[in-house]
Amino acid sequence: MANRYCYYCGMMHAEEMMRVITVRNGRRWRCIRSIEAAKKSVKERDAFGREVSAFNEEMSATVKNRRACFD
Repeated sequence: MANRYCYYCGMMHAEEMMRVITVRNGRRWRCIRSIEAAKKSVKERDAFGREVSAFNEEMSATVKNRRACFD
């Protein structure tokens, strides 16, 4: 099973947890979790977005710290 990049949440997921979505510029992989989150209330969607943003910021900081170690 291959991992795929979710264009929506920015994380890698197992292919069975993903769906191909047709967007304006072609087809993209999107995780089921983000698809289900989009169906929820605005408050729940905002909470999901904050969770994804926090994860992405943490990953960005980790990469920056690794790069600093090699400089």
